[in-house]
Amino acid sequence: MDVFEGRGMLIQGLRFLSPKEALETLREGAVLLDLRSNELMEMKAFQVPETVHVPHRDLEELWSHLPADRPLLLADSSGVYLREAAHLLLAHGFTQIACLNGGMLAWDQAGLPVATDAEALLHGECPCVLRPRKKRPSDEPAHRGTP
Repeated sequence: MDVFEGRGMLIQGLRFLSPKEALETLREGAVLLDLRSNELMEMKAFQVPETVHVPHRDLEELWSHLPADRPLLLADSSGVYLREAAHLLLAHGFTQIACLNGGMLAWDQAGLPVATDAEALLHGECPCVLRPRKKRPSDEPAHRGTP
């Protein structure tokens, strides 16, 4: 049974679901494929039964690790990478694919379940200097020699 059948809208051959339709399919057995970067996922995560995280930039290399026998709901931050990711998976034989229309932004605006890490959220005075509150080891300045 295709959990995506009869839901959402078809746009150029791809199925796009509203956040509420997406949540229904996830509760019925679809797996959320979160395509966002590690940093964005740390800040705010989808709270759903089952999630697989593969950043969009790594999908070409890691697609073979995805469950091909399960319906996959693709999600990113706003929908930018969904078409490219869906076409890649379809080309590799995946048949049950749908996209979360509007990504995490739409999901969050719809008031659907998210887990937020306040320490990882971005802060700052201007978008050009936003950074996470907590420091990662890679965020520490490199030692450049003795003064």
